[in-house]
Amino acid sequence: MALTEKGMIEEITKSLTLYGTKNYLAVTVDLSEETYNTVATHEILTVTGLVRLRILPVVTVTGDDTTGDTSNISLGHEADTDNFIAATDVDDLAAGELWFDATPTEVTIDFSSIIDKIVNGVDIGYEITGEAATAGTIVFHCWWEPLDANGNVVAGDGSAMV
Repeated sequence: MALTEKGMIEEITKSLTLYGTKNYLAVTVDLSEETYNTVATHEILTVTGLVRLRILPVVTVTGDDTTGDTSNISLGHEADTDNFIAATDVDDLAAGELWFDATPTEVTIDFSSIIDKIVNGVDIGYEITGEAATAGTIVFHCWWEPLDANGNVVAGDGSAMV
C-alpha cells in the first residue's frame, strides 16, 4: 500500500517525539462562572518542563462586574500574575477585542504583540482582584513547542495557581 506524502509525514510524526513540534490548544474562560470569576488566581495552562508559549487572548463576551470599576484581571504565571498583562479593568474587556495590554481596544495587532515567552515549569493563569467578575468570556489561544524532553502544556481547570 503506497502512502501519500501527507500519510508518510503523519506516520513519521506518530512515532517520534520531536522538539520544536508546534501544538495548539484553546482554553475558554467564562467570567460569569464561579470557577473563573472569583477574587483569586486561576490556572489556564499547566506547564511541565521547558516550552515556548505563544498566547493570544480574544474577548468573545464583554466583561462586567457588580459595582462598576472594581474588578481587575491580569495575566501571568504562578510567581508573577501580571508578568504578561498588567491589571485591566474587567469592564474594559469588550467583545471582539484582543487583550494584550491593560487598555484593550484593538481588534487587530502586529504578530509581535502576541505573548511569546519561554517558560520553565511554571503554570500560566490570571488573577482577579477587587471584586468578582459577573460577565465576560476570554478564549486563550495557545501554541506551544517543547524545548526539552519534559516540555508539555495542558489546559488548566481554573483552580488557584500555587
